[in-house]
Amino acid sequence: MFLAITFGAIWAAGAAVWLGGGDVQGDAAAPILMLAMYTPTLGALLTALMSGELRRPGDLLRRTGVRSSRPFPRVAGYTVAGLLLAPLLAVAALGVSSAAGGFVFHDPLPYGSLAGVLASQLLIFPLGMVLTFGEEFGWSYLLPKLLPLGLWRGLLISGVVWGVFHAPFTLQGYHYPGMPGGLAVLAFTVASVLLGALLGWLRLAAGSIWPAVVAHGAANLIASALPAVLGKPTSAAFHTSLSGWPGWVVMAAALAVLIVTGQFRKLTV
Repeated sequence: MFLAITFGAIWAAGAAVWLGGGDVQGDAAAPILMLAMYTPTLGALLTALMSGELRRPGDLLRRTGVRSSRPFPRVAGYTVAGLLLAPLLAVAALGVSSAAGGFVFHDPLPYGSLAGVLASQLLIFPLGMVLTFGEEFGWSYLLPKLLPLGLWRGLLISGVVWGVFHAPFTLQGYHYPGMPGGLAVLAFTVASVLLGALLGWLRLAAGSIWPAVVAHGAANLIASALPAVLGKPTSAAFHTSLSGWPGWVVMAAALAVLIVTGQFRKLTV
């Protein structure tokens, strides 16, 4: 039921962009994309209403991590980690891309411009969190229902759902301009599985949705702004971005470190 509502709503949003001219990067599409980020919340709330879960809103807020029973310092620590995670991974991905010849860093690095971009992105970060909450509430409703299948199966399925969820816009060139639609959806789904596992770790380790909301916002706003200020790509986005293959490499490495250090053991909602 959750998937049917969520995917039906996101495809309706994708159709609205297509009928409006198909310029998914244009200003006219921006309000539709912002509203579309709340389709997982719509799916969660309608499913909770029909299943009776909404009769106990306090329990629903606890299960989705909006309310956390964990100590505040623990939640705050993971929230800070979420803020730093995506930007650090994005810089590492640019390093991998540079080593492969896909990106050239400015020499010297423009630290003044970098500080200005970071400051401007942090100013609009509260709005970014409002938007990413729309997605994360839905995924935080879904993930606990998948965990009985096993932690890694749950994270994998959730990541695939997240990646395919973006298909109406990815097919229109949103993430990888110029790439064939089917390959673009596959590429973004791989990225979503990897980043989704990291966000899932933040969500479950903190017992709160907020570190994942912040990390998602940092990926959308801060990480995406770094390539333009740090250097110049010499190839397509797939070869330079966090959602491209360099990002896959660094996210897989980050997951490997977390696994080896035991960070995924005994994770619970």
